[in-house]
Amino acid sequence: MSSGGGDPAGPGLIDVHHHFNPTLRTNNGKPWSVAMSLDAMDRNGIARAVASIGPMAIAAERHEQVRNVSEWNTWGASIVRDHPDRFGLLGALPLPHVDAAVDEIGHIYDVLRLDGVALSTSYADVWLTDDRNLPVFAELDRRQAVVFVHPSPGPRDRALSQEYGGPFVAPAWIEFPVNTARVILGLLTKGIARSFPSIRFVFAHGGGVMPLLLGRFAGFSGWEEVGPKRLQELFPDGVHGEFARFYFECAQACAPESFDLLRRVVPTSHILFGSDFSYFPMAHSVDQFDRLALDPQTRDAVGHRNAADLFGGTARQDLARGKG
Repeated sequence: MSSGGGDPAGPGLIDVHHHFNPTLRTNNGKPWSVAMSLDAMDRNGIARAVASIGPMAIAAERHEQVRNVSEWNTWGASIVRDHPDRFGLLGALPLPHVDAAVDEIGHIYDVLRLDGVALSTSYADVWLTDDRNLPVFAELDRRQAVVFVHPSPGPRDRALSQEYGGPFVAPAWIEFPVNTARVILGLLTKGIARSFPSIRFVFAHGGGVMPLLLGRFAGFSGWEEVGPKRLQELFPDGVHGEFARFYFECAQACAPESFDLLRRVVPTSHILFGSDFSYFPMAHSVDQFDRLALDPQTRDAVGHRNAADLFGGTARQDLARGKG
């Protein structure tokens, strides 16, 4: 029996890292379906899943990218309408086309009434923290958006992975957690997170390798090329303090050493459960979470309460409950 229990009406787990895609195949090659997601959720004690598409292929033409993203958001919203008590949705944006992305934010919030936005660490060769994306952050800040950030491979990451690791090593092994850390660092050192404080960022996979690097960066106070003054300019509330404002889901970060480190550097209230379904079997993440030595209050907070607090006041959920 999972920690969440099997009753979807009870205080089961809330999965904030759950992939929706009509063309998706599971880890064992089976086509994805809504029924498959619901069955896996019921078997593993997951009461609700907040879905996102994950990294999208970049279409060759702008109009194709805009159309593909809008169609996916509309399709996903229809599933949420059919199952309002089981699914939420984080809309995608047609980046790197910034003006179209700003327009799609309006569609996501004003028409589809979704729970937030999901972004990738990069789009083709444009990093999420590129200055060209500042209008997107400004609009997300105005909307007080929850923004889930999922790693994506850079243009050379697959070839690079195989160069150093051989044919079985994919970008998900090292490049994904490093790319997540790159974006977190950029949001801090470029002042984006401080300039747009109403955005609530949620990072996949426990923030990648970033928790391991915080002490290294804080130690640059003793490096003459950086020093305490420059470090204070980059991180006004300290490296650890700035990092601790973000949220993190723990799919692929529930090994005891990874989870314990995350709890040491961020508040428990900022850690969320995620499964990475259907790239990983749902039971894999649930079993890892079950094996963690957590007190009941912490288990409930990470497994359910923190996500309920973060996503609990969305317009779409109020509409589903007849309040809007």
